[in-house]
Amino acid sequence: MLALGPVLLVGGILMSQPDSVGRAWAEVFMAMAAGALILFLARALSRAASWSRAPVVVIQILALPIGYSLAFPSAQPLYGIPILVAALAVLYLVFTQESQRAFLER
Repeated sequence: MLALGPVLLVGGILMSQPDSVGRAWAEVFMAMAAGALILFLARALSRAASWSRAPVVVIQILALPIGYSLAFPSAQPLYGIPILVAALAVLYLVFTQESQRAFLER
């Protein structure tokens, strides 16, 4: 997501003429903010902070329909399948016994 911000900036604002410059800047800002949030949660999760599992699970559950809609109805599997695989992998890893043990030992 952090990398998507500059890509949107260059491709969507600087290299083309967007319909709405304000909306294009909002997309850049939201992509960068989402990337920063994901990095913050990843760091908290790696430190086994007790509060970090719930937001990570919510984000991954929200990513599942996005990945599905990109992969199948929109016929863009190169975008949708990696999102689906990453979301399912994170959900699996958050609920493994080792992960649960790490959070209980904290």
